[in-house]
Amino acid sequence: MKSIITCLFLFVAISLQAQEEINFNSNSSWADAREKSVKEHKLIFIDCYTSWCGPCKWMEKNVFIQPAVYNYYNTNFINLKLDMEKGEGIEMKKKYNVQSYPTYLFVNDKGEIIHRTASRMTAEEFLAEAKLAGDPKKNSAALKAKYDNGTRDLPFLMDYYLVLKKSDRGASEKIGTEVTDKVQESDLGTALGWKIINNLARAKDDKLGGWFMQHKDKIMSYSTAKERDALTDRLISNSLYGKMRSGDEKGFFSELQHFKASPDVNRQKQGIMLEADYYQEQKNVAAYNKLTSAALNGLLKDDADKLSFLARRADMKGDSNSALLPQAYLMAKRAMELEPEEYSTVSTFSKVCLSMKKKEEGLIAAKKARQLADAETSKIQKLAQNVIDELNQL
Repeated sequence: MKSIITCLFLFVAISLQAQEEINFNSNSSWADAREKSVKEHKLIFIDCYTSWCGPCKWMEKNVFIQPAVYNYYNTNFINLKLDMEKGEGIEMKKKYNVQSYPTYLFVNDKGEIIHRTASRMTAEEFLAEAKLAGDPKKNSAALKAKYDNGTRDLPFLMDYYLVLKKSDRGASEKIGTEVTDKVQESDLGTALGWKIINNLARAKDDKLGGWFMQHKDKIMSYSTAKERDALTDRLISNSLYGKMRSGDEKGFFSELQHFKASPDVNRQKQGIMLEADYYQEQKNVAAYNKLTSAALNGLLKDDADKLSFLARRADMKGDSNSALLPQAYLMAKRAMELEPEEYSTVSTFSKVCLSMKKKEEGLIAAKKARQLADAETSKIQKLAQNVIDELNQL
């Protein structure tokens, strides 16, 4: 009897665990969802995905399983999951002009989009989008109606920009330009001003970035030191890439000191990445090798992500940077040693080996990458297999 009770307890526990996620009925159709929406007076939430979409899988594993998320979605929406490349998903893709994955639609029983968002996001952000969808004054359909009717005050425009930012980059850029043109200097030293600057400043010498770099003290009560530092780094990085493209060597190395001379290790690492990009752009192999060799034995010796990233960048340029491949090989190999079970690092090493025609070593890494790709999307699995096929042809 005791064993029967134990088995029943385990069965119930497993069943409950299986339900602890957003409840998508795999057998449900669009027609079923609309019928249920009418009966229960709820919006339909549609997860538009594809089998090869990495961010889609990440959301499933990390966000859909969060109690706050699934409790809210299961309580407030009829949840429908559609592969945009199969079945009725193909028609829905055309109907709602789904261009990127994941795209999330909140639709009423008439099939009208009430709110639209997209991309990978945190559980908090995903939950916030659901709450926006349920707010008749703040969802994307309501904001669009207000905009079309001529509303143009700054707080509204900024709210509209932030809603569009995740789902329609072109439209959001248009609204962002309107905000930048409309905002006055007197607006910038406010909470709204900080929201505008933090989201729309692009360079340290544009209208918003220039004001921020000169008046950080005026927005201290509306921002954290971490936020201000992150924006400063972003603006200076953008400026450095501009100088890189224009060939302004003196200006580049002058501004690079912001990172290189910083006591913060992460900024120093970012300085290495930027300087490596500069040397690669200039095809200065000697300087590139000297810098990355020092990093490989110093600041980046235990940083698999950055070493692997540098190796990928060197390998991506192909023949135009083939002289960088021996150094890319050393960095990729070190990254793989640090993270031998990480698909991206193993895959990068296999690709560098392919470029260098190191067949035997490359095949070992490529086959390992293919095994690791089983936990990834079908698209990544195909890419991993392609590397094996190309190595076998050497």
